[in-house]
Amino acid sequence: MKAVVFIGRGLREYIDMFNLDPLELEGMRILDCAAGVSSFRSEMHDRGFNVTALDPLYRRTPDEIKKMACESFRRYSANHRDFLRDLKVDGKPVEDYRRVVFSRFLDDYKRNPSWYIAGELPDLPFEDGEFDLVVSANFLFLYEDLLDYSFHAESVREMLRIGKEVRIFPVYNIHRRKRSVHLKPLMDEFNDYDMEIRKVKYHEETGCNEMLIIK
Repeated sequence: MKAVVFIGRGLREYIDMFNLDPLELEGMRILDCAAGVSSFRSEMHDRGFNVTALDPLYRRTPDEIKKMACESFRRYSANHRDFLRDLKVDGKPVEDYRRVVFSRFLDDYKRNPSWYIAGELPDLPFEDGEFDLVVSANFLFLYEDLLDYSFHAESVREMLRIGKEVRIFPVYNIHRRKRSVHLKPLMDEFNDYDMEIRKVKYHEETGCNEMLIIK
């Protein structure tokens, strides 16, 4: 999907987006669904955690991904220069931080290709219950103008098929910065599951800091 921006997020951001406690993740099988060029898998692996990354991007070679990601980041930086100028992540200017994240991702993608699975929602190439936790960032709800309700419902059902718990961030539309129109009907449809909308630290300053948990 051309409108999706390939901007990688790092472990610190994942902890804040999904309210993750590393102590609670010990021994868990974790899937980063629609992981893109994030370094979450690499950083978690270095700490001894079991994380698999999935994205249709992984059908590409490292050189192809590098070209696509650099062009995507160039456009993103040009369109958001005022916003990015004073923004920092982990004490680094955000553009420097993103480059570090991408470099970590690409190095791990080359060294450990078996942990990067080419696939996409709503049809995932995994067995029932294969994961303890599935996290999905900056895709569902965010692109509600491009992905209809049936796609969201099928995607959530598929993630619940393969995972005991699903966490989705954010629950907002990328343009209007309001809760997605798909959120309420989806919660109604899956009301037989344990569901919670939880405020998190990530994007706290914008108010777009809510995550959906489904068990």
